[in-house]
Amino acid sequence: MWIAPRDGQGWRDEYVLAAVNWLCQSLPSAEIDIRMASTESYFQTAKQRWAQGDRVPLFDKKDTISWYLHQAVRYADPNLRPDFFLPEGYRIAPLFRRLGQLLPNLLEVEAVEERAARILKKDRGQPDDALYELLVAGAYKSRGWDKVEFLDETPGLGKRNDLFVERGPEHWAIECKRTGRSGYAYEERVAAEKIAQNAHSLSKRLGKSFVALVQYKEEVIELAENYLESKIERFLESSGPFEWDEASSRGVVFDLTWHDLYVVLNHDDIYFGSSRMVELILGQYDPIMDFTMDGTWTPAEGRPLHATWVDQASLVVWRSTSEVAEQRKARHFRSVVGRASQQLPGNSPGAVHVGYENAGGNGVERLRHQLNRQTMLDFDPGKTGLRMVYGNYFMPELVTSRNESCAVSETLAWYPVGGGREVHPLPEHMLFSDEDGLPGEHF
Repeated sequence: MWIAPRDGQGWRDEYVLAAVNWLCQSLPSAEIDIRMASTESYFQTAKQRWAQGDRVPLFDKKDTISWYLHQAVRYADPNLRPDFFLPEGYRIAPLFRRLGQLLPNLLEVEAVEERAARILKKDRGQPDDALYELLVAGAYKSRGWDKVEFLDETPGLGKRNDLFVERGPEHWAIECKRTGRSGYAYEERVAAEKIAQNAHSLSKRLGKSFVALVQYKEEVIELAENYLESKIERFLESSGPFEWDEASSRGVVFDLTWHDLYVVLNHDDIYFGSSRMVELILGQYDPIMDFTMDGTWTPAEGRPLHATWVDQASLVVWRSTSEVAEQRKARHFRSVVGRASQQLPGNSPGAVHVGYENAGGNGVERLRHQLNRQTMLDFDPGKTGLRMVYGNYFMPELVTSRNESCAVSETLAWYPVGGGREVHPLPEHMLFSDEDGLPGEHF
């Protein structure tokens, strides 16, 4: 039941600002100024549309990296923080904070300036892959590899691996693949969000507030978009909660409880649909949950993305525990590794780093690791030199602590290829934290 602090909000995140400034140096200042001004204008116009209930895009997706830079600065600079857009910014701030922490190491990586420039030019619409490559390069350099070098594609010679690392007699070819916002896991989340949106539409149409908690036991992508509507209708016909347990799912729909939310809204504006609002409605917030929220609310003056009051709301929380879905993800993982391995040369040992960004629970972690390990045991690397595959699973957290604003949950898994001995170029590494505890805490 805490109230947002009214003082102590003048802090600056110098790590984030250092990372932003470094990337911006890749372009002439006049060009980056024009792009950042355009991003700001786009956002301010969209923000006013949001205040009128029109959920238009907040940025130009053709220049996604400028939106990342915009939001990173809005997080780090207290004078600009009112325009930090939490539903997107919570996954941007930790990334730039880590890049800022790694910056002294990254500056020692060969050809890193060219890679940074590519993010703002060639990859401006899809920067996630290249940003992940920077994290991996920083992990190698900060863990004692003498030479870490980015390799550029050579026209006419096909694709090359991303990195070459060397330490004494050891040398490895490294390829990075970023996933989690594409592939089967992404399709699964989109399908679940469509099901939730139909529930939200029903809530608005009938003017009825409720909470739906769902565990999907079968593949979400096989279910109709109106799957939850019959459950909600049964709830509306009853005098209390409606529970079900069937082959596809189990769950419960119940009345939304307003008391705690209203107590805080009497003193605070709250980002509508944020983890904090979910915490006040449910009594707790678990970062592994997937959820969406919709409703009718009064925007705060000057802060139209915050609610000063909520009149009607629906909250849908879900988690997938389908073994079939996890097997589908394992097959996707195998195909990602297969494509990545083709970019490795055959004259040196190779490793593939696969980065997964989870938006919420999105599956059963233990089963996922078991399936991925099994699929790599019988993987034929051919002449590629592939020896080891790393899975970096990271989940930016929508935190609810009174004094916490930036956090990531991270898991590392490694999968030896072809049943060979476990040869590690980078054992037990993390991307957002170090074994020695330097930036392992939450912020």
